[in-house]
Amino acid sequence: MNTIRPALHWPLLVLATTALLAGCGGGGSASVTPPITPTTTPTTQTSAGTSVYVGPIGGFGSVIVNGMRFSSVGATLVDDDASTVNLNQLKLGMTVRVTGETDDTAQTGTASRLELIHGTRGTLSAINVSAGTLTLLGQSIVTNTSTSYQGVSALAALTVGQAIEVYGALQADGSLLATLIETKATLTSVNLTGRVATLGTTTFQVGSLTVDFSKATVNGVLADGKRIKVRATSGPVGNVLTASSVQVFENSTVSGGTVTSGVRLKLKGVADMSPVNGLLMVSGTQVNISKAIIKGSATTVMAGQFLEVKGVWDGSILQASEVEQEGYRESQIGGRNELYGTVSSITGSIAVIDGVTVDLSTAVFQHGSLQLVSVGSYVEIKGNANGSTLVATKVELKTNSTAKDVVYEQSGVIQGFTSVAGFKLNGLQIDASQAVFEHGVATGLANGIYIEIKGAQNSSGIFVATKVEIKTASQS
Repeated sequence: MNTIRPALHWPLLVLATTALLAGCGGGGSASVTPPITPTTTPTTQTSAGTSVYVGPIGGFGSVIVNGMRFSSVGATLVDDDASTVNLNQLKLGMTVRVTGETDDTAQTGTASRLELIHGTRGTLSAINVSAGTLTLLGQSIVTNTSTSYQGVSALAALTVGQAIEVYGALQADGSLLATLIETKATLTSVNLTGRVATLGTTTFQVGSLTVDFSKATVNGVLADGKRIKVRATSGPVGNVLTASSVQVFENSTVSGGTVTSGVRLKLKGVADMSPVNGLLMVSGTQVNISKAIIKGSATTVMAGQFLEVKGVWDGSILQASEVEQEGYRESQIGGRNELYGTVSSITGSIAVIDGVTVDLSTAVFQHGSLQLVSVGSYVEIKGNANGSTLVATKVELKTNSTAKDVVYEQSGVIQGFTSVAGFKLNGLQIDASQAVFEHGVATGLANGIYIEIKGAQNSSGIFVATKVEIKTASQS
């Protein structure tokens, strides 16, 4: 039986993987929204079709969200500020919204659009290492052993006054459960996600912070309890944050955006209430689970459970065909995170794969051993994020002749360029002479250019690219 926790309310449906949220908790109780009678019967899903996946990144190779491995070469990659992003900017625990074609049987998809949804960003004002908490923009940030870090190894390495961005889940008591804490060199803007409290004519509260929206552009209708995202050009003065814009997120949307009725939707979140006539709220989204298959250790769904829900969006309710409870996928694959790619560096048992530092020391190896892992080795890894490192539990080594059958993606900056048929990417020798080029041509390749490629290694260990997407040098 899963442990029951107080419900979490996810701003922008910041939906964490089971990996990143295991073992969290908090005080308070969820408010219960009266159930609405289902308007349609859950629709049976086909094995492939257009889908929307919202959640934190659970792995790479190319991008893994809610168990689906999306190819992203050729996809539009942006953030919620409409700025272009590249794969090397994405980290474990960052929240993304992916639209694309998916195949549930193969658990693979092709993304047409990937949007990075930024977290709460500002200056750290207090840290309590023993309690595992910190304060950011008047909000209490809660960490646990599953919180990932970028720029520092752990909570104790942070300092008051440091600029950080926190991705995570807004809990019922107003605190934010962190899935990723990333240090920032500078702050060009301030973001705050939360729920409106004590709404006045020109101000409202988020945690202990007062937000002045008198000069802000407000998109949506403000009301106490509504989820919002506040943007500001500078930090608070005298505990007052002057907003430049406020986005209100209604419960009828997913991740603050519109999902077309009939589109397949997969999200992760927390049951805000036990189902009534099959209806409940999962992190602010209405779900009908009356016809869904329940997977997990518990036979029923209860308030506070972490759930992964898959189904069809009817415009206001996710008509679920399947519900996975916390820990189900981990029990099936042997780890909470996944990586697919080549080793770009290795020292002892510490390797870097897809930009992620991986500890291979305690992993069980298939088709090889730690001693056979080298730069350019293709590996498939299951493991668990721990601080700024992923601790591998299983490693499948696929190198030399075996790797020629494995299609995967790489991204990075070109080095050692001699020709289209000869250059390096992440330490791997690349031949792109037969590739299809997107957003550029072969003559655009040169040292320092950031690219995303898809292909497979041949029997000589050379990665033969079938598709290349050129990015501008400034985007890298």
